[in-house]
Amino acid sequence: MGCGECKSCEGGPCRGLLPEAELPTNLPLVVYDGDCGFCRRWLKRYEAVSPPDRLAWAPYQKAAGQFPGIPESAFAEAIHLVQPDGSSARGAEAVYEIMDRVDVRSWPLRLYRWLPPFRGVSNLGYRLVANHRGGAAIGGKLLWGKIQVPSTTLLTRRVFLRLLGLIYLIAMLSIGYQMDGLFGPEGLRPFENYLELVAAHGGSDRPFFTLPTTMWFGGTGMLEATWITGVVASTALLLGLVPMLSMALAWFAYLSIVNIAGIFMSYQWDVLLLEIGFLAIFWAPCAWRLNSPAVRRPSTVLRWMLIWLLLRFMFLSGWLKLASQDSAWWDLTALDYHYWTQPLPLWTAWYAWQLPMWWQKLSCLLMFIIELGIPFLILFPRIPRLIAFTTLVLLQVGILLSGNYGFFNWLTIVLCVVLLDDSQLLWMWPRRARGLIRVGLARRECLPRRSLNTLVAALLLSMSIPLTMMQLSDDRSPRQRPALAGWHLVNGYGLFRVMTKTRPEILIEGSADGVTWEPYVFRWKPGPLDRAPAWCQPDMPRLDWQLWFDGLDYEYLAKAGVLDRRLAGIPSVDGSQVLPDLVRALAEDRADVIDLLESSPFPAGEPPRYLRWHLDLYRFTTSSQRDETGDWWTRERLYSSPPLSLNGPGSPG
Repeated sequence: MGCGECKSCEGGPCRGLLPEAELPTNLPLVVYDGDCGFCRRWLKRYEAVSPPDRLAWAPYQKAAGQFPGIPESAFAEAIHLVQPDGSSARGAEAVYEIMDRVDVRSWPLRLYRWLPPFRGVSNLGYRLVANHRGGAAIGGKLLWGKIQVPSTTLLTRRVFLRLLGLIYLIAMLSIGYQMDGLFGPEGLRPFENYLELVAAHGGSDRPFFTLPTTMWFGGTGMLEATWITGVVASTALLLGLVPMLSMALAWFAYLSIVNIAGIFMSYQWDVLLLEIGFLAIFWAPCAWRLNSPAVRRPSTVLRWMLIWLLLRFMFLSGWLKLASQDSAWWDLTALDYHYWTQPLPLWTAWYAWQLPMWWQKLSCLLMFIIELGIPFLILFPRIPRLIAFTTLVLLQVGILLSGNYGFFNWLTIVLCVVLLDDSQLLWMWPRRARGLIRVGLARRECLPRRSLNTLVAALLLSMSIPLTMMQLSDDRSPRQRPALAGWHLVNGYGLFRVMTKTRPEILIEGSADGVTWEPYVFRWKPGPLDRAPAWCQPDMPRLDWQLWFDGLDYEYLAKAGVLDRRLAGIPSVDGSQVLPDLVRALAEDRADVIDLLESSPFPAGEPPRYLRWHLDLYRFTTSSQRDETGDWWTRERLYSSPPLSLNGPGSPG
């Protein structure tokens, strides 16, 4: 049967990719077995991207007579690349030379010629495939699919960088309206105080290198300028303008804000964005426009560094859950707690919690399969990576549909985009528009740029591999390597290592007379029992999130019976809790802080005379309880602080 892929078959055995004509004598000639479907299919991948003046292609059934020095049996055994002067290469060497000549990749040919062990393995692998062509053809279809072009990433890079620019823009806009209340001059923890502490105790006469941030060069005005720079750079990146510079500015602007925000921006999605962003600086093209015709080929080395980041991020997320020895993960009951104990659940989490236990256990098992097994598919070719992409994205969608994690899940989905190649991304465009999308093999980057990319990859590997090994061997290992920690180039990951099984919520009340108490209502964290958990992503409400951590700390002390002894007036345990600063700010009627809340029971300029706070244990209502009361939550009081008089002893300040 003919191959159906060229005009010369005419229903019989394939006679070649070239039409019937005299074979060219001025070009290297690729001679292959025209009756081998596996050979035809793979050569078509390279012929599709080969410039017409690089190579000629012909089956040995037509060309063998032109080369009497090479037996026909040799052509049948292996592919040959015959030079115009009559010299030839065969087998693995010929394949590698074809790759080099069509400019797909050159390193295999160099390794083949310079490294004998690699040459031996290559020859063995080629003979194995040549002797089992039928199985190799089936395996090729399963691993690479029917797409008959090499994997290229011009479109992949454009989509990835634009989406990353969108994530940066979301992150910048989110922190922009909160930063005055969190770490501005009148915020909960002014950043100037933190910088003074670092300068005094950082042990360095160059604090910028210990804590890199633009805030060393100015006060509040510099904070605003840095934020505006981040917004402008993110927008430019989204539009595809000066991508390398835009990415660098967005990264450093966000790094500068993260490093002075303290606990408010110490979450894993902040450092993940910085780690991805640093790699993306060097993956971005050095051009005026992202889609410029002069743009060079995306670095394969840096793409693999992004894939390595995704692999360790996903695998560690599953591994550390099991390494913690938490029984809720081992007996697959964790989701029975997760839906109502997660920091900011959605209303959909209430419905998910009502599902039977067998479904919760099955979902937990599938989560472990995805986090521990699926990431290794990304090390394989096109089709396994597509399976990994689809599965990992579905996991992130499932998480974001039941909880508010800011831009975390969206950022993870963007990182997954690097698993796809141009041909797969083209499926998302209408068929008529695909011809207008620029894909394929562009010119390689210049040698200095490739050397820089290799150095960046080597630096990050030297940091990430030891850190990953530490996390695999000890689940209590630090999240960051001490060296260069302030730059957040490499980080440790693993959310929900131990499943929380209670939900302590902090409620704050104020009073003008010490008798009638009115609550302060937060925007997103649970408060009124009849208020449904709301959707706030991709925004990240930092105060609401931090109070979830505070609640867990105070619950532990309350149950241990030492909370009263550890608290004096305004609560303070070890400095990691934000509640003391919040109570003080409410007492002082700081407008920037109050703006972070949904509502205050007291008019501006008329702060309360007394404040107190409670620690209540919240839990989702059952279906019958909600039908009866209309409430989404139940609560049980665990602790109440003594009223704090703002005009007498114990007054904040």
